[in-house]
Amino acid sequence: MTQVTDLRRTRVAVAAGFFLQGLVFASIVTQAPRIKDRFDIGDGGLTGILVLVAVVSGVGSVVAGMIAERRTSATAFRLALLTIGLGALLIGLAPTLPLVVAAFVVYGLGVGAVDAGMNMQGVRVQAAYGSSIMASFHGMWSVGGILGALYAAGVAEVDVPFVASLVVVAVVTWLVALAAAPRFFRAQERDPGLSAKGLDLPWRPVLVFGLVILLFYSSDTGILTWSSVYLEDALDATKSVAPLAYGAYQAGALVSRFGGDLLVRRIGAPAVVGIGTATGIVGLVTVVAAAAPAMAIAGFFVVGLGLAVLAPLAFAALAGAVPAASVDVAIARMNIANYLGAILGGGLIGAAASADHLRWAFVIPLVLVPVVLLFTRSFRTADDLQRT
Repeated sequence: MTQVTDLRRTRVAVAAGFFLQGLVFASIVTQAPRIKDRFDIGDGGLTGILVLVAVVSGVGSVVAGMIAERRTSATAFRLALLTIGLGALLIGLAPTLPLVVAAFVVYGLGVGAVDAGMNMQGVRVQAAYGSSIMASFHGMWSVGGILGALYAAGVAEVDVPFVASLVVVAVVTWLVALAAAPRFFRAQERDPGLSAKGLDLPWRPVLVFGLVILLFYSSDTGILTWSSVYLEDALDATKSVAPLAYGAYQAGALVSRFGGDLLVRRIGAPAVVGIGTATGIVGLVTVVAAAAPAMAIAGFFVVGLGLAVLAPLAFAALAGAVPAASVDVAIARMNIANYLGAILGGGLIGAAASADHLRWAFVIPLVLVPVVLLFTRSFRTADDLQRT
């Protein structure tokens, strides 16, 4: 009974980490219009900052893998969560554009490390449970994203200073992270056949599932970054309504991820990936065709409903395709595809936004997402675990 209770507490603690990542990310990104106004930067400048964050996040992911090898993924995850809290604080306090760029670098390092650390922890807790629960962890990320978007909309509506809004986010992040960290899963990788640089890591599954991650995040990052700007600049939504596009996307993701584990157990990961991808395509078509904010918000909900399950299933499938002692390093390496996708999707959509073609910018993910259908069979590697 004690072991079962401890495992449940670990699951809650790791879920709290996923929640914090979504909360902080949404609290910052959905306030992109306020950041643009505060520092008088255009869409091109904002795109440059976001691409920089994506590049730095890749470094953070690698650093998290190194810490996991030398210490534990629990240590990497705890330090990363504290870092994103610091990044949020610095972004809020930065008085000039160069300092806000530096603050985003700190935040980017933390984001990369958190993304790697939370998935390292998630797949290990799933292995301990012996059934599919990874999607529900990512569901907690969506819960955090929804609350972060609502928080951003609320502070904009009542004119809470930008600085104060992010100070609150930073303090909440630190308090929850410090409370959850003692319960993180403490497993250390010790594989004599795995070099410190990961040269002996089986790369085929890393590349296959990494490509799925890249395709998903090329769409996800573009939507999360530019959905609020799209509603405000292209569809004339108010500053309080614009963040709801992000919230709708995360609401769809919430349904997808909390229901995804059950579907995987019943029909298998390949079928879930195929259905989810097709649903996401329908949502993207709706977004591109939207004539009013309400229609776009509905489209973003459908996109989240379809695509959001791809990331957790890719990480879970990778964990089932590499040696157990290599899981942390494999996840840290594959997680780099997250930021390659962010650069691809966010950068291309941002370039289109700079050219005043925000509506047609969302054709970019519409073209990229269908490629995922070519890799659905690869998810069979995880079925033995996920369908128990």
